[in-house]
This record gives sequence, structure tokens and C-alpha cells, in this order.
Amino acid sequence: MVQYSEVFMERVGMYRRAGISILMVSAAMLMGACGSGGSNASGSSSPTAGASATDGSSATDGASAAPSGTSGGPVFLGPDGYGAVKLGMKREDAEATGLITVKDEPPGGIGCGTFDFKEFPQKGPYAGGNFSPQLGVASIFAVGDMRTPEGITTGSAAAEVQKAYPELKKGPNASFVTVPGNPKAVYTFLIENGRVRQLVLDLATQTCHN
Repeated sequence: MVQYSEVFMERVGMYRRAGISILMVSAAMLMGACGSGGSNASGSSSPTAGASATDGSSATDGASAAPSGTSGGPVFLGPDGYGAVKLGMKREDAEATGLITVKDEPPGGIGCGTFDFKEFPQKGPYAGGNFSPQLGVASIFAVGDMRTPEGITTGSAAAEVQKAYPELKKGPNASFVTVPGNPKAVYTFLIENGRVRQLVLDLATQTCHN
């Protein structure tokens, strides 16, 4: 079972239910009970294709994510999932897409398990998302080239996030916003040194992490 870093847990726990009924984008995602650019039991994030730039330019510049096996065109993280994997989808249906593999089962059949996207396998304790028996796919962490329809990915500048999401609720570390086009979901950002370190797409009602 993937756990999040203590630092991230403390940060996201403080801001998750502050401005919206339930959390939004968890950081490494790292995000308790379960898991970016994968989530991890220790809380640190794994490297992603959207690594931060050092010259102030956006790390999102370049091609949009297009998973292998698609007919082409961008595949975004949000508003309702990533490709054929949708928030709220039953675990067996998510597996049937052929895009994921279950990494950890919910302990004792309760709580949350973790999965990886086959295209973006995560090492060790990291994972690409969480699922629970009650909610199905509950969280998807930005891994690989994943980005939001608004062009935000890990490595994006904080100013870009604010411009893309004017309603962003900012905290000293974790920030979140209701997903445009999907009021049942939230994006959560862990921003450090002026850039997005972790990005998560969550069901607003998810219980896999704080």
C-alpha cells in the first residue's frame, strides 16, 4: 500500500477540505492510506517527463501526452480521468482497458490499493493511482508526460498554474482547485520553489489520502 510523505500528508491535510467540499490534487501524490509522477509510501516524488526547467520556461512546452495504443491526439489528465481510465471506474473495468496493472491490493479488502499505468511504470513504492472497493478509481497521479487540458504538468511554473486556474486555493505548500468541466473532481498541486512538484486528479470524495 502506497503511503504519502509525512511532509505532503501534513501539507495536503491542512488544505484539502478548506475551500471545497473535499480535496483536489494530492502530491506524490505521495500522497495515508494509499498513492505520482507517482505516489509513494515515503512521500517523495519520482522523476517525470515534465521535469522542472531551470531557465524559467515552462516545463510543459512540447508535445501533449499521447499514450501508445491511442489513435493519436492529446490524452489529458482530466477532466474525468486519463484516456480510457476514468475516475469512479470499477477496478475490474479499469484493468479491462489494458492500460493499468494493479500494484497493491487494499489491505484486508478495505481502504485503498494502488495501480500503475503500463506506459508509465513506477519503481518501488511509487504508483500511478489509487482505487478503493467503494469508489473505484479514486486518484490518478501525473506520471510521464501527463498534463491537464489547460497544459499544466509537473514542472509547470506556479504562475502558469494560477493563470490556468484563477480559482486556485493556495496554501504555503498544497494548492487545489475544482476540475474545470467536472465538479466531482479536484486537482491538487504540491508547489515547491515556484514549480509544480506533484499533481493529482482526485475524486472529490476520495478517502485514499488526506
